[in-house]
Amino acid sequence: FSHGQAAAIGFVVCLMGFFGGLVMSAIKRDYGVKDWGNMIRGHGGMLDRVDSICFAAPVFFHIVRYYWNG
Repeated sequence: FSHGQAAAIGFVVCLMGFFGGLVMSAIKRDYGVKDWGNMIRGHGGMLDRVDSICFAAPVFFHIVRYYWNG
C-alpha cells in the first residue's frame, strides 16, 4: 500500500469499528442483555471485546480483495 492508501484504509476500518460497537450495543440493548459473559472480569464478556471487529474485518477484507490491485 502507498501511504495514502494505508491512511484511507485505516480511516475506513476505524469508522467501521466505531459503528460496529454502536450496532452491537444497540442489539444488546434491544435484547435487554447487559453482559454476554464473564470470561474477562469487568469487561462484560467476549462479545464486548470483538464487537468492533464484526464490522471492521469484513470491510477490510473487501477493500483489500476488490479495490487494491497489488
